[in-house]
Formats: sequence, C-alpha cells, structure tokens
Amino acid sequence: MKTLQLSSFGEPADVVELAEIRSADPAPGQLAVAIEAATINPSDLMLIRGIYGVRPELPAALGAEGVGHVVAVGAGVDSSRVGERVLVVPTLEQATWREQTIVDEPNAVAVNADGDPLQLAMLGINPITAYSLLHGYVNLAPGAWVAQTGASSATARYVLGLARHAGVRTLNVVRRADSVQSLLDAGADVVLVEGEDLAGQAAEAIGDSRLELIIDGVAGEPVAQLAPLLKTGGQIVSYTARNRQPLGVSILDLIFHGLSVHGYWLNLWLQSTPRETVAQTYRELAALIADGTLSAPIEATYGLGDHRDALAHAADNNRNGKVLFAP
Repeated sequence: MKTLQLSSFGEPADVVELAEIRSADPAPGQLAVAIEAATINPSDLMLIRGIYGVRPELPAALGAEGVGHVVAVGAGVDSSRVGERVLVVPTLEQATWREQTIVDEPNAVAVNADGDPLQLAMLGINPITAYSLLHGYVNLAPGAWVAQTGASSATARYVLGLARHAGVRTLNVVRRADSVQSLLDAGADVVLVEGEDLAGQAAEAIGDSRLELIIDGVAGEPVAQLAPLLKTGGQIVSYTARNRQPLGVSILDLIFHGLSVHGYWLNLWLQSTPRETVAQTYRELAALIADGTLSAPIEATYGLGDHRDALAHAADNNRNGKVLFAP
C-alpha cells in the first residue's frame, strides 16, 4: 500500500516521502477505509515544517482529512457499514495521504454516497471551522454584519456560503484586487482590498450599522482597522497563524468597547464537543455540500506519486483553489 510519510521536518516538497507499507486489518471497533480523495491544507504544511500545534514523532504518517469507502470492519462494528462512504474526522489519529487507512468507528461519519468526493474530502476541516467561527461566538440574527479578513481563503468561502444561508451580511477583506469579483459573484455583500483607507471604506459600506463579529484569517493591520467598527461587546476570532503576525487591536477599543478576542483551533473543538454533536454537524454540512449551498474552488488533483509537485502547488499563495490527492 502506498503512503506519504515524514521523516524530518522542513519544506514539504523536500521532506515528504512516498513509501510502500503493508495494509493493516481493522482491530475491534475500527474500520478500514479506501481513500477516494484527501485535501492538502495549510495546517498540513505547518505540521510538516514543525510549526503546528502538535509535533508528531518521526517517522510520521500524514494527512488529516479525506473521504473514502469502508472496505472492512473489525469486531463490534456493524458489517453493513462495508461499502459506506465516510468522512474521516480530522483528529490526527489517522492518516489520509495514503491508499487506505484504519479509522476508529467514531471518527468515520457517513456522508452522501452520491456527492462529489472532492468537495466532500474538504468537509473535515474548513467547513466545520467556518461553521464554528460564524455560529460559535455570537447569536447572529438575519441582517447582522460580519467582517472577515483573508476572505479569499477556502475557509472564508465557506463562511460566506453559511452566512448567505443564514441571511447574515458579510464585509470581506482581501489582499489582491483580482480576488474581488469572484467573491462578489459568490454572493459577498461587500469586498474591500487591504490598504490605509480600509477603515473608512468599511465604515461607509456598513453605514449606520455596526459589526458584530470579525473572523480573522491574517492578523496584523486589517483587524486593527476594523475593530473600531464593532458594536460594544463585539467579538474577534482568529483561526490561522500562517503569517504569524501579532493580532493588532487597540487596547482602547478593547477597554471602551468591551471587545473580546478569541483563538480557534479545530482540534480543541473536536476534543471538547460531544462526538454525536460533531457527527450531526458534519452530516448537516455534508447536506449543504450535496445541494450546492457550500463548495470551494479546486485548482488541481494529484496522485500520491506526484507528491512533490502537489505540495509545492499547495504552498503557492497565489493559487486560486484547493489542491488534493486523489489516490
């Protein structure tokens, strides 16, 4: 069985290796899943570089999320699950950048058998993160304003889709002008480009309203410019550290507007949330993917043998869609 693994930390295209290993049989309470597609996420690249929230022992198997079909079950697992399409919940307890993986039964959530496997493969991390960011901190009524930085990212696209589904208005901030039209076409209410006049443009765009939530994907100056537009008691949630910049929020805004700042990491959410709630949320999001409410652009798919090209492509900040392995 082919698998990708890590023997030393460093640049992904240089240190990830293709290996051949023996297929394992599922133990009691486990399933064997043949992987259809598995996503390359920024968090995977951070883990490979050794700068993620966990640092695995080496050599380490790779890949956090993916989708596939159950091909065998261990004792105690209903044999009717064989043939079922399942999402591999990204707990980092199993690898997905391989032809087949072994999954504990609670980490295998049944999803639509007729859905697009590439879109379903991306369900594990970004859509659930977007859902938690949008609905986990503020009770948003239809018509509420939410701002997000790094709005061209895959997670931000899911935030946009979920906000539209809930009737929530979005102010989206991007780095490049060539990202604006695609977000407007996707239903964004306002799209602005980072710059010195961001605060003024944002204030004009929302008029007499106030932001209730800022979902932050870049940190730095854009958050500092948007924070004064939050209502009293407004919330800021940061979920990525790709640029590793400090979060720039004025202490005066924090004090006099009673703002709250949070960090979000999916792994902690998965650990602290009842597993049935996790599974039910994934099922609801899978249904939104199946009916086209949620989707993310895909730029390329690669076989495991082309992992160097795939990882270099995924690390390119100028790409316009996700990169996946489709073994």
